[in-house]
Amino acid sequence: MKNASYFTSFSTLGLGVVITMLVTLVSCKKQFEELPINPNVANENSNVPPSYLFRSLLVQLRLGGGVADNMDGNVPEEPWQYVSRINQYQTGLTFPLYGGSNEANWTITAAPYSMLRDIIKLEQQATSAFGSVNNPYLAVCKFLRAYIFVWYSNRVGDIPMTEAGLGAANFTPKFDTQKEVFENALQLLEEANEDFEKMMASTTTIRLDGDIYFNRNVLRWRKVVNTFKIRVLLSLSKRANDTPDMRIKERFAETLSNPTKFPVAEANADNLAFAWVAQFNRPNVQFRFQYPDQTTIASTFLDITTATEDPRTFIAATPAPKALADGKAFDDFTAYKGTENGRPQGTLNLESQSGMYSYANFLRYNRIDNYPEPYIILGYAELCFNMAEGINRGWAGGDAADWYEKGIRASLQFFGISEGSSIPVGNLTGSQTYGQARAKVNDFLNHPLVRYQSGTQGLEQILKQRYVAMWQNSGWEPFYQNRRTGIPAFSVGPGTNGQQRLPRRWLYPAAEVQNNPNAQTAISRQFSSDNVFEDTWLTKD
Repeated sequence: MKNASYFTSFSTLGLGVVITMLVTLVSCKKQFEELPINPNVANENSNVPPSYLFRSLLVQLRLGGGVADNMDGNVPEEPWQYVSRINQYQTGLTFPLYGGSNEANWTITAAPYSMLRDIIKLEQQATSAFGSVNNPYLAVCKFLRAYIFVWYSNRVGDIPMTEAGLGAANFTPKFDTQKEVFENALQLLEEANEDFEKMMASTTTIRLDGDIYFNRNVLRWRKVVNTFKIRVLLSLSKRANDTPDMRIKERFAETLSNPTKFPVAEANADNLAFAWVAQFNRPNVQFRFQYPDQTTIASTFLDITTATEDPRTFIAATPAPKALADGKAFDDFTAYKGTENGRPQGTLNLESQSGMYSYANFLRYNRIDNYPEPYIILGYAELCFNMAEGINRGWAGGDAADWYEKGIRASLQFFGISEGSSIPVGNLTGSQTYGQARAKVNDFLNHPLVRYQSGTQGLEQILKQRYVAMWQNSGWEPFYQNRRTGIPAFSVGPGTNGQQRLPRRWLYPAAEVQNNPNAQTAISRQFSSDNVFEDTWLTKD
């Protein structure tokens, strides 16, 4: 009886506690339901000014896919970061934890679908606010869609495009072929150009508020659309002869021959470029500021600039300490020596300690308070070289030499270099200035290796100068150019990875492969397996 009473009392007490908890939960639930909605926090059904969404998207465009949402496999597209080592503009030495490895050893990629979500929301909000006629937000969204799908397909191959972004309506979108992705992207760009054309003829176009790049200038956005189209067409050079239905050469020729219908960038002012503001954002220079002796300049870059006596050598690098000790002048091009990204970091570090190599230009790039140039996403100099390449390949009539020289001059101007201008040259910590190197632009342009030649030699010149112009900008384009053309040749060796060869693509995001059965179908139709060393349709020989 004693035991029975004990358990009975315990059970009764427990029941009371449960009843009390239930009443409390119900009461709390009722109170929470009665709480007013915070008007300062947007939800899925809120009306958000299109300018807010637009500004956010334009920042994400500069960062690269998946960075804003911190997705697995994201890599910020910033100067002096990992992307710069893969593009072989710089090398890291002994601080792989902080300064980064030179290894081209990536696996999965992030995807830009978080941007697609915001693009869809911007389209909805802009249409709701302003309608669908003469609405520049909608035209820019077509460009943004084309940009992110090309960005993603460039990395992996076939991707969800036409069924992407449907949310709960379709959790397993089909994978469009890479050819279909590029066809659809080109169609979006042509539609965007036509939309902008109509707006420019209208007096009732909506203001493009939130524009951090062109201050609401519709013409300059139209130039971006067609400039990007030229980039896309050149990226398809390996498919130009076996896909006549895509009209790659014809589209290139049409754009080149009709600047009224297809306006493109005409100067550096038309660059799609992110301006750094010291008080709010700047590239991460902290590592180089603390360890300037751990960032050397790659030979892939310096071998081109020193051989041609290019004044951009001085803005990028310091003279090698050993060369100065041997009596060479600070403005002697032979005093600048680059490191090979494919060599083991330990070997590079030992050689660097002996003063063999050139370091990053501290005086120009390692200042905490400022950064000397904006970050180009899509630029005029690149357009000029793309035009020169297309003409060189016989895709259209025109003067390849003229476009080629325009590209070089645009790049020099972007970096603040003109005939006779002074470029400060110092040591690796910026504590000593050796003097002012004088830019001899005319001598450089007349150098035998720089004067334009026709044929395959001319193509090599175009591609090398395009690579130099993309110094610390343009995302992954330098790597994509090397993958497509082999020019300039990238350093490959024991420091590259265990296979001692450059990857050709990224792996699909793990979540996509695990959750969408169409992913495995897409992998099987493209590759022997989802591996980084097989080419996609875009770059197959």
